[in-house]
Amino acid sequence: MTEDQQQAPAAPATQKVSDIINGYRPVKAFKTSKPETSYVTSLDFDDQGDYLVAAGDDEVIQVYDIKEGKATKSVPSKKYGVHLARFTHHSRQVLHASTKVDDSLRLLDLHNEGYVRYFSGHTDKVTCLALSPGSDSFISCSKDNTIAIWDLNSRHAQGKLNLSTPYLAAFDPSASVIAIASQSTSSILLYDFRNYDRPPFSTFDLAPYEEKLTPSTRGRAWTRLEFSNDGKYLLLGTDYHGHFILDAFDGTLKTFLTGKNGSPGRAAPVSTTGKPLGQGDSCFTPDGRYVIGGSGDQADVAVWDMHQITESNSSLQPMTKLSGRGRTAIIEHNPRYNMIASADKEILFWLPDENTETSEK
Repeated sequence: MTEDQQQAPAAPATQKVSDIINGYRPVKAFKTSKPETSYVTSLDFDDQGDYLVAAGDDEVIQVYDIKEGKATKSVPSKKYGVHLARFTHHSRQVLHASTKVDDSLRLLDLHNEGYVRYFSGHTDKVTCLALSPGSDSFISCSKDNTIAIWDLNSRHAQGKLNLSTPYLAAFDPSASVIAIASQSTSSILLYDFRNYDRPPFSTFDLAPYEEKLTPSTRGRAWTRLEFSNDGKYLLLGTDYHGHFILDAFDGTLKTFLTGKNGSPGRAAPVSTTGKPLGQGDSCFTPDGRYVIGGSGDQADVAVWDMHQITESNSSLQPMTKLSGRGRTAIIEHNPRYNMIASADKEILFWLPDENTETSEK
């Protein structure tokens, strides 16, 4: 890459994703602090898409400047470990789960590299963190079979829900609905966030779909729950077979995304295999039209087009596969720029330019 390309921001946000989706290529690679033995376990962009935060089992929080295309800060978390690092709406604050000592959540100020607040209450590992799109509220899922509702300004939980295996959760784009995925009951429950202490207003039963499409992993191996930004779809990612696309309003199966060639090699929340942690290997693009995801044990990134869903088509093959490098165990699309970040043992930045070559840092 030239110096100009390295300093330029990702592709302009005014370009339609559909115009450039076929042209993404990895253009930069960043290694972890222990490239031979450690894995990246989570990725997250800030609201403006200017920064990426990564966590890994090397117990380091790494921040990258997207416009500059370089790492800007490295914060060790050797005492507590780190997983599910998430930007709050304050771009210099990162919330993360712990992997050692206790199961508290911790709010880190990146400017002075000190902790602002601890959030204690879970008695087992946290499996998912979801921040409200419209406020400082957030929810955490845990292996202790609870969902906790928090506010960033208070160390005490605002409330708790006791459910069976509630390992994944997501806010809808309006921040008024939360979806909670319960693996062991093969169901997704929808709550009015303002009245979360009341019973769910809707429950989606996935047992029939699992029996048909993923019978060997029924009730387990769910890895990702996400609403599309247009509010139409709900993505339920799985570890191995593919991903469910549900109607976000009534829970009916719109299609099942196929084309993976095995597992991304990461632990689903209930895994006891000792695999590295992860946060799922699929996500929506900001326009809601595409899902991008890993191809299992291959280096390609699969792209599924939601416009290709038809009433008679119960499954959907990728419209294309993007040539990558190494396995894609985690993937996120920048919310503002046409740029993708993926990771396994290293982090890749992808831009829609067919003529660029990957450079290492």
